Amino acid sequence: MDSLIALYPGQGSQKPKMALDLYDASKQVRHLFTLASEVSGLDLYQLLADGSEEDLKQTKATQLAVTLASRSAYLRLRELGFSFTAHSGFSLGELSAYAGGGLLDDETLFTLVAKRAALMDEEARKIEETQGKLGMAAIIGLDYATVEQALREAQIPGVYASNDNSATQVVIAGLQESISKGKEVLQAKGARRVIPLRVSGPFHTPFMEGATEPFSAFLETLKFKNPHSLVISSVDGTVIRSAQEAKEHLAMQLAKPVRWTEAMKHLASISQEEHAQVAEVGFGTVLSGLWKNSNAAIPCRNLGSEDAIWAYRKEMES
Repeated sequence: MDSLIALYPGQGSQKPKMALDLYDASKQVRHLFTLASEVSGLDLYQLLADGSEEDLKQTKATQLAVTLASRSAYLRLRELGFSFTAHSGFSLGELSAYAGGGLLDDETLFTLVAKRAALMDEEARKIEETQGKLGMAAIIGLDYATVEQALREAQIPGVYASNDNSATQVVIAGLQESISKGKEVLQAKGARRVIPLRVSGPFHTPFMEGATEPFSAFLETLKFKNPHSLVISSVDGTVIRSAQEAKEHLAMQLAKPVRWTEAMKHLASISQEEHAQVAEVGFGTVLSGLWKNSNAAIPCRNLGSEDAIWAYRKEMES
């Protein structure tokens, strides 16, 4: 079977009951659910089986559940004989990419996700209490450079370009009032649509700088290894070459924009050089859609469910 380049989704891909088919199919995945629940202090099976969409919007629940779904899909793919050439994750998904690339084990992964979520949520709450309601919104029809320049020239305080998703999709984040003003500016620049997102804070903006230092200090208490396969950071699209570099990028990404377009360019080059297939390893099709919009020569498919994984395996064996 062809080797895979794995793309791991971030917040916003969550949905009740995701990954439960993988739980039912694999003893290894069931062990992972137990480990993640013990490490985080949250019953993740119950959350996914019985929780509502509203329950999954809470930062800690979201980040743990999305990571669990991605890691479950990865383990199931390995269990069924798939190998991996490279890994990259969108925002939160970068942590799953580090696990896939051998930089950290599952206990460290879920310890890190829980701490990251707590710090981000705490910082967002502080800002909301002192400055006002927060949010994020997707801007459709403009590229990152145009959005960043337009917001800078408009001099609207409290809103930033936070995610460079594709050549025609950028996310802005910050104070809701500022986002509303930014929406008007960007629509005047040619934005076709502005879509509010199901995320609870102004992540990947300077608003998160208060969480960066404590998160960096926490990272230094954890043991990372050097990667055993290629890992591409969504902070800047570069290769993570060491354990220390991984820690630096994880701390940096809290308050820095996600440069997913840069990561996709690098991954597309790797896929052609290595003749590797590209797969979204986790629930949903957000990254598959962004990959399609990038016009890459090799398509990206979602391999986040038991049915999808088996269908792809049969296709590869035929």
